[in-house]
Parts: sequence; C-alpha cells; structure tokens
Amino acid sequence: MNPLISYSDISITMSGKLIFSIDKLEVPAHQCTLLTGRNGSGKTTLFKIMAGLLKPDTTKIHYQGLDMTWSQGKPYIQKDIIYLHQQPYLFDASVTDNIAYGLHRSGENKASIHKKVMQALEWADLSHLAHRSAKQLSGGEKQRVALTRARILSPRLLLLDEPTASMDTQAKQQTGLLLQRLKFEGISIMISSHETHTVEHLADQHWQLEQGQLNVLKKSPVTDNVTHLNAAKQKN
Repeated sequence: MNPLISYSDISITMSGKLIFSIDKLEVPAHQCTLLTGRNGSGKTTLFKIMAGLLKPDTTKIHYQGLDMTWSQGKPYIQKDIIYLHQQPYLFDASVTDNIAYGLHRSGENKASIHKKVMQALEWADLSHLAHRSAKQLSGGEKQRVALTRARILSPRLLLLDEPTASMDTQAKQQTGLLLQRLKFEGISIMISSHETHTVEHLADQHWQLEQGQLNVLKKSPVTDNVTHLNAAKQKN
C-alpha cells in the first residue's frame, strides 16, 4: 500500500539542541499509528512540522505525486492535515458555532453548513449539547467537539496529541469510540499518547521517538514484548 504522505530528512534544532533527525517517515493511508516517547522527545514538535505549523531545519515531502520542500508543501498539508493539541482550543461560543467555524472560513453557504453541522452533531452524539457554551463543557466533551470540528473539514490525516489525557474512564471510552469511527471512515490517524492502554487497540503500527530517532516497533503475538524492527539513524 502506498503511503498517504512521506517526509524525508526531517531535522530540527531548538536552543542549540538537535531534537531529532529522521531519515524517512511514511504515513500509512487509512490506518492508525501510535507514536510514543518520553516527555521532551519531540512528539509534539514532529506533529507540528507534519501539519505545516512549524518549519523544520530540513525536510522533503512527497505528497500527491509531488516532491516538495516544506515551504512548497505547506499549503497542501495545511489543507489536508489537522493537528489537535491535548487541550483543544474552543471559542467562547456554542458547540454548534465551534463545529461550524471551519466551514464558515472556507466560504460554504449557510444551508450547507447547517446540514453538515447537524449531521456531525449526530455522528458524535453531541446533539444534546448543540446550544451549550463550549466554556461549560467537560474536558472529554471539549475533545469530542474538537474531533468533530476537525472531521467536518474532511481531513486526510489527523494528528492527535494525547487525545485522552486527564479524562475519566467514561470520557476515554466516548473519545475512543469517535476515534474508531474516524478510522472506519478511512481517515488516517496518528496518536501521540502516554496512555497506550487506552488507544493501542486502534493502532495498526507503533512508532517510538527516542534520542532523536524514530523506531518502528512491533508487539510479539506470543510474549507481547516490544521488538525493534528498524530505526532511522540519527545524523552526525
């Protein structure tokens, strides 16, 4: 299966420190990838680079048959890739208005927006919260609104940074259900998480970012231990 998007020679230095230098990163299409790593390993930084939000020192992108620099690819990836922080920002407005925001910015007509938002609310089981202020929502409800707001824009890839952090069990289950629905719809997903037990059942593969290298991991079906398959060597 061809990857959705490929990045090569990704490197970034902050405050004089090399955060990572990755030879190649290929995002599988229509699959879920779990990304783990210690705090400070660069997971959020990597996601922001992939989403066109943070310029790396170097990288090349292959997307939709085109070979591009990061700057050349930025308009393409910002259109098709959405990054969600673990504490999603919502406007001081109703749930409906928050979900509709991106559609208004894209210039869709009001009738189309209304129809899509009503369908999205039902999809996420949020119809009963349609007119509630986003500021009054719980953490789990905010995350579901943010996921719904992202989905309505028809992204090809979602980059989710700790999507179940600081949630109770019920909220994690509700968020996990939406993630399953997104995957079933064919949206590629990458999840950065320290709570691997809450999302690993969704993952088709497991990557680890450690000491500036991206390692591909696999669980043994017998021992359930993690085995290194290959590692992108850090450049000197």
